Amino acid sequence: MKQPFCAPSEALRRVLDAAAALPRPETETVPLDEAGGRIAAGTLSARMDQPPFDRSPFDGYALHSVDAAGASRETPVTLPVTMKLYAGDAPASPLPVGCAARIMTGAPLPEGADCVLMQELTDSGEETVQLYAAMKPQQNVVFRGGDIAAGAVIAEAGTVLSPAHLGVLAGQGYAEVPVYKTLTVGVLATGSELLAPGEAWTPGKIYDANGVQNAARLRQLGFAVNRRHCSDDPEEIAREMRELLAEFDAVITSGGVSVGQKDYLPAVLEQLNADILFAGVAQKPGSPMLAGKIDGKLVFCLSGNPFAAAATLEQYAIPALLRAAGRCEESCILPRTTRTLTTGFSKSSKGNRYLRAKAMGGSVTIPGEGNAEAHSSGSLSAMIGCNCLVELPAGSGPVTPGEEVEVLSFVQ
Repeated sequence: MKQPFCAPSEALRRVLDAAAALPRPETETVPLDEAGGRIAAGTLSARMDQPPFDRSPFDGYALHSVDAAGASRETPVTLPVTMKLYAGDAPASPLPVGCAARIMTGAPLPEGADCVLMQELTDSGEETVQLYAAMKPQQNVVFRGGDIAAGAVIAEAGTVLSPAHLGVLAGQGYAEVPVYKTLTVGVLATGSELLAPGEAWTPGKIYDANGVQNAARLRQLGFAVNRRHCSDDPEEIAREMRELLAEFDAVITSGGVSVGQKDYLPAVLEQLNADILFAGVAQKPGSPMLAGKIDGKLVFCLSGNPFAAAATLEQYAIPALLRAAGRCEESCILPRTTRTLTTGFSKSSKGNRYLRAKAMGGSVTIPGEGNAEAHSSGSLSAMIGCNCLVELPAGSGPVTPGEEVEVLSFVQ
């Protein structure tokens, strides 16, 4: 299993390619109200023009524009009002030349009308109306198909369906949509020192924070998750891995991946005949991470250090799992931007380093006010509120407020 550590970009490419090569998840049809956050399993297109008719954008009067020629407050033009139209009405007849139609917001224009004069520029008459402004053809009209035309693509296959997508689909009459079935992930924290939250604490023990945090992040992204923890016994780890691989689409572990006497995950993966994608990535934190496939299922073995686990989960495991779940690749990769530091970091970086941070607007804040200790791999609380990683390339010196840095925002 010994291989040179991967560069971060190569590690990401390997796991994305492995995920893309897997069979797409099965599809299911769900009610539109339940489709938010799900991944479209096919291209969804407009069934009709939207709006489906020329309509009024506000309350006023539909006219033939020629009938308002020369109108002003000083020289108003008076027209008979021959119909009244509300949203939901269908005009029963064309609008005669020389007449006006009282029209409300959203109502369809009657045939012949080519403009709408807003109510505020009239005397708001019901039987007749005085017009206080001249009009041009097609003025103040929301045209049929102006929002979206029949046949236009609303969402490509692989798109995560947002509330806006659902609104547009609802406007097209969709009651249900095809989506990929939810990918299932087994989360296994290893370590004889681990206690389940709620258990009585005893000396030498710690609570399983990694498993809880990793599982919560995966659930936030729409995965179905089963979380477990086990001791450092290699047979127990192998047994748990077999059970999870039999039941779930992918497995993520934390702990036991380095070179300690009880770091058994490399040996367990070898025992399970894993196809290793990479064994170690050239970065800090999280360098011992392993990624592979077992029986066509993705497996990611993360460090037991909380921030190292969180960082590599975001950088490699989540993009690959989202790709395997059916997302388009571009929406799986952490968006990269350049932002200005508001705080610094006091250490040089011999290798590639990633710092937890909070991005807002064009700036980014590294927690700890430059205190490198706040960024130890074992520090968990500094992750609260963070939404990105600051990337410091190999050979970087300390960074200070006002410098520009590369920022990798967490995938949403």
